[in-house]
Amino acid sequence: MRILSIDSSLGTQLLVCDADPAGQAPDQAMRLTVLVSLDQEDSRHHAESLGPMLSQALSTPGVANQPLDAVVAATGPAPFTGLRAGLVTARTVGRARGLRVYGVPSLDAVARRALDELAQAEDAEAASQAVVQVATDARRKEVYTARYRAKGADDVERLGEIGVMAPAELAGVLEADAVAYVAGSGVGLYPELAEARTALAPVSGDALAQVRLALVRLAQGRELPTEPLYLRHADVQMPTATKRHR
Repeated sequence: MRILSIDSSLGTQLLVCDADPAGQAPDQAMRLTVLVSLDQEDSRHHAESLGPMLSQALSTPGVANQPLDAVVAATGPAPFTGLRAGLVTARTVGRARGLRVYGVPSLDAVARRALDELAQAEDAEAASQAVVQVATDARRKEVYTARYRAKGADDVERLGEIGVMAPAELAGVLEADAVAYVAGSGVGLYPELAEARTALAPVSGDALAQVRLALVRLAQGRELPTEPLYLRHADVQMPTATKRHR
């Protein structure tokens, strides 16, 4: 199964990989063969970057010779403009090629990557029992945040709703709940979130992790909608009515 995966939660990640989920043992992490992986860190030029990145990826030897089977895209929460650019690109490819497009929340992918890092640093048993708080950059001096634990080797379970809050408020919650692990791009921006805690996965999304999440959830018969999770209004909005001049 050949999959195009796009994440535009902060910078832009785009990759094409091959997967054989049927060939994996239930207790082992899914093995994906990455054919091409591209990324750029600029958080304000998604629209300009995605077209050339997509063209380069799909024309790469080893990718161009076989059609895609599906597209996976991050659904946020993330800043409005970048998230929209990634989802529009994913939907456009899906429509042009007659492919299904699946959505995965960005914070879920960060949590999965963080738990993978924890398993490598300590052991699989520790990672399976750990609780990790994800905090990603939401701009406006806030973070998007949710708490997770592992659900098998490839999935995660979200413990509560995704929210947006000030770093100082989240730091208080972490201290009160004695959370030992934090992850995400927000942790690097706000050092108070990492005080006396182990920091993991300094990203706002992960294009490879979201493929694993998508495949295991599809195998369970779950819906993977591509509606964006904005959590708040865009910074720039069209006026709702024409002002009348007297």
